[in-house]
Amino acid sequence: MLRDILGSIVALFSPLAVDSLSRLLLVPKQRIGRMLKDLHDTLNIPTNHTRPLRPHHPSFRDFLLDKERCGDPNFWVDEKQAHRTLATRCIKLMSTSLKQDICGIDAPNMLATDIKSTQVEQSLPPEIQYACLY
Repeated sequence: MLRDILGSIVALFSPLAVDSLSRLLLVPKQRIGRMLKDLHDTLNIPTNHTRPLRPHHPSFRDFLLDKERCGDPNFWVDEKQAHRTLATRCIKLMSTSLKQDICGIDAPNMLATDIKSTQVEQSLPPEIQYACLY
């Protein structure tokens, strides 16, 4: 489970908060918190769970993704598998969350570029925005 969580964190194209990561991976946020509690030296784990998780240094990502450098199969992350898992979770999240006129515009001829970003942010949580973008 720790490898899957770390793999997701380092494979994400843009960082997500614990709350959003929890909803994307379908893992309770308390469980993610327990898994990451001893990793404050390598990860920036904000106390506010709506702020994104980030590795302190890019070399942590490099270390986890390199089988030779990591050495421990319990921590080594197969990057292709991590991306496959994220893609599957994104598709599942979109298929269960997206609906017609999700922003409540009620104007079928309105262009997406004419919708205010604040309205999109209010209607779509960060994990859904991530899934739609990537």
